[in-house]
Amino acid sequence: MSLKSGINFFGKLHHPAIGIRIPEIFLPGITTALKKYHTAGGLMLSYGRETSTEKVINAPFGKYPISLGHTGTSIRFYLTEAQKWAKRQKIPVELEADHLIIIGSPERAVKRIEGVFEKEKISQKQLEASFRYNFSALREAFSTARVGCFTTDTSDLFNLEVDKWSQKEQEKEFYKITTSQLRKELQSRYLNKRFLLRAFDGAEYQVRFEWEEVIGLYLKYQASLKANARLYDYLKRKLKGNFGFEISMDETEFLTPFKEAFFYLYEWTCSGRHFDYLAPNIGFKKRSDYTGSLSALERRVKKFSALCRYFDSALVCFHSGSGTSPWSGKGEGVYPVLLKATGGRLKYKISGVYYELLLELLAGGEAGRSGLELFQEIFDRVYEFCWEQVREGGELKSPLLKKQLLKYERDLKAGRSKARDSRADFVRFHSWLALAFRDEKGRRVYRQQLVELYQKNSRFKKVVDREVFALTERLILGLNFKNNY
Repeated sequence: MSLKSGINFFGKLHHPAIGIRIPEIFLPGITTALKKYHTAGGLMLSYGRETSTEKVINAPFGKYPISLGHTGTSIRFYLTEAQKWAKRQKIPVELEADHLIIIGSPERAVKRIEGVFEKEKISQKQLEASFRYNFSALREAFSTARVGCFTTDTSDLFNLEVDKWSQKEQEKEFYKITTSQLRKELQSRYLNKRFLLRAFDGAEYQVRFEWEEVIGLYLKYQASLKANARLYDYLKRKLKGNFGFEISMDETEFLTPFKEAFFYLYEWTCSGRHFDYLAPNIGFKKRSDYTGSLSALERRVKKFSALCRYFDSALVCFHSGSGTSPWSGKGEGVYPVLLKATGGRLKYKISGVYYELLLELLAGGEAGRSGLELFQEIFDRVYEFCWEQVREGGELKSPLLKKQLLKYERDLKAGRSKARDSRADFVRFHSWLALAFRDEKGRRVYRQQLVELYQKNSRFKKVVDREVFALTERLILGLNFKNNY
């Protein structure tokens, strides 16, 4: 693919997509690595969690949920900084609006990262509020830069209860909500049809559907498909020219069923809409190395790669790409398996690991005494806030958070952990809170202090740039993104 330096539309390109939570700190090292290895990469933030509009970012503390735009980096700012560094380094980048998520509340979106899935069904009022928020976020993006790719997540609208219904109950609901014309179209699309999917190496997978399966899958996914279509059609109206579209199905409690994903994507493309990437749940967990069977992972990914290939050579995108530590990748042997299973064509996302790396460097004394004291203050404040949430029933309260806090305390008491351990799960999963905390004047005091420490401590800046570069380098070389354009 021929790309120019600056802001580009990638299309279906083998590439990394990197979250820039604190652009002032992370962009120098990231873009230097992209430049050195002649790598076209995406620069992004999650619109449902990490970033938000300037209105939300600058609002008084407490007006919006703490989880919304928690990095303190606005949509306008991250896009502007990404453009600046692309121009400075003379490299091609694709700006992405990541995780346009339709969900009941921002705190539910954050909890899902931990693996906490709340069962409450999204109300019509919540649904409309979620759309309004996403449209306002996109308007700010469009007014700032040429955003080339959009990732949507409407998995909160999957009707998982359908799997518990009897066939009779499914049929009753299906015939209630569908027209005879729609039923004829579905029968024409699926009945007595055999779909043949081929992997890059010629391996074949067949998919067939019985009418009973079509009924159940339609009931399960029609609300999600409808919401995705609403987002897609909004983008099509607002944008001139092509845009990348990624469908995320990964933030669920279960592995994405291969056959069900085919149904979803077939319905999607039959509606006349396109997609470039699919992000299924293939067994990855956020901030954790993959520890399952590599052979099973390879088989699973190869099937999804064939599935995406069936639809105009789309690619699999891997979310939850960060591992247990900033130095572990996704665990030993995982990168080679992903390359082998996809024929060397994929998209891979990481984000929070850069911030985790920054805190690890502070905890390790790389910024001297002042940096260590800043980390300790962040740790204590996050620890206190998390306990407050658990005890007072705050928006982040969950059995898992309580379990993480108690484990840290038990490990500390038993000598298995040191005080203010940067590897404690509760702080690894909730250190983002520090960027959202404000002082009495409403300033994001810890975010400000981190940026000032990086900018004023030349020795620490050199260490951060080196380690951010090295992390990006490991990703580029590990997944063969070098010279991808």
